[in-house]
Amino acid sequence: MSLPITAEILNPAAASAHAEGWRALADRALEPNPFFAPEVALAGLRHLPEGRGGAVVMAWRGDQRREVAGILPVIGIGRRYLVPLPARQSGAFYGTLSTPLLDPDQPEPVLAAMLAALGRAGTQALHFPYLHEGGPVDRALGRLIAGNGLGRARIDGFGRAFLHSPLPGSDYMRATLETRRRKEADRQRRRLAEMGALAFRVARGPQDIPGAVEIFLDLEAAGWKGRQGTDLRTAPGAAAFLREAAADLALRDAIRIAILSLDARPIAAGLVLTAQDRAYYAKTCYAEDLGRFSPGFLLTLDLTAHLLDDPALASADSIAIADHPMIDRLWVERFPVASVLVQTGPAFRLVAGAERVRELARRSTRRARNRLEAWQAARSKG
Repeated sequence: MSLPITAEILNPAAASAHAEGWRALADRALEPNPFFAPEVALAGLRHLPEGRGGAVVMAWRGDQRREVAGILPVIGIGRRYLVPLPARQSGAFYGTLSTPLLDPDQPEPVLAAMLAALGRAGTQALHFPYLHEGGPVDRALGRLIAGNGLGRARIDGFGRAFLHSPLPGSDYMRATLETRRRKEADRQRRRLAEMGALAFRVARGPQDIPGAVEIFLDLEAAGWKGRQGTDLRTAPGAAAFLREAAADLALRDAIRIAILSLDARPIAAGLVLTAQDRAYYAKTCYAEDLGRFSPGFLLTLDLTAHLLDDPALASADSIAIADHPMIDRLWVERFPVASVLVQTGPAFRLVAGAERVRELARRSTRRARNRLEAWQAARSKG
C-alpha cells in the first residue's frame, strides 16, 4: 500500500533542514539533475539576487515527513511588460536543466502534490525552461496532465550535444571528428608542445577543487566575458555560489575541474558536475592570447576521452546552447530539451499567452546573442 504524498513550499533555510533526505533522493531520483542536488541548489538560492523569490517545493512520503520524495527549486519569473506575472520557474542560481527530482516509484503523485502546493500559493503556471523532453519525468508529467485535464504549453525546444557511446575515447573521436579537424588539432597540440610542457589534469576532491575553482575564475575573467562583465567573478553572487557549491560537491566527488596547462600556466579549464552515472560539462574558458591553438577545443578532446574511459559514467550532457559550433561537431548524440509551461492555476492561459509573446520577441534576440558569443569564442579558436 502506497503512503500518501504531501508537499509544501519551503524557504531555503527550512529546506536545508532536510538536506540528508534530499541528498538520498538525488542519488535515486527517476532522472538525475546535479543543479537540483542540495549542494548546488541551496548554495544557488542563498546567493540569488534580491527579489528573485527563491524557494524549494518539497514532497514527502507519509505523514511524518521522514522520506523526501520530490524536490523542485523555484524562483519567481518576475514582471512581463511591467506587469507582475503569477508564475514560477524551475531552477535556482544556475543550471540549464529543469528536471525535478522525483521518487522513482511514485513520480505522478509526487508531481501532483508539488503542482498543487504551487497552486495553493497562488502560482498560475510553472515554467520548466530546460525539461528533458521525452524523458521519464516528462512522460510522468504528460500522464498527470492528461489524466487531470491540465494545460501545457511548449514554448521552444532543441537537441543539445550529448555524449553516449560504448567506444573508448580515442576511437570515439576518430569516429566522430572530421579527419581535417582531427589533423588540425594534432598540429595545434604539437605547436603548443614546442612552446613548453603541455599537460592535462582533472582536479577532484576537497584538497584540489578550491584551488582549481580559482584557476577557472581567473582564466574566465581574463577573457571576453571579463571584458563584457559577464564572467562569474563579476556577476553578483556568482563566484560565492560556485565556491560554496564546489566545496560541498568535492566532499562527495561530484565535481571535477579539467585543466590544460602549458608549463605552469593554465590555458583552458572546464567545470564538470556528476549525478548518478552522468556527467555535465557545465562551463569552459581558455586563454585568448593562445586562441590560434584552440586550447578550449584541445581541453574538450582530452576531457571527452577522460569521460568515456571512466567506468562510473554512462553519458555526459554538454548543457550547451543549440547548434554550438565547437561541442556539436564532437559530441554527435543529442539530448532533447524543451521550454514547457504547466498549469497550476485557473489563469494559466493568460500566463501562457504572455510567455508566448515574450518568447517570440526574445527568440531572435537570444539566438543572435548566442551566435555572437559563439563567434567570439570561435574567433579566438578556443
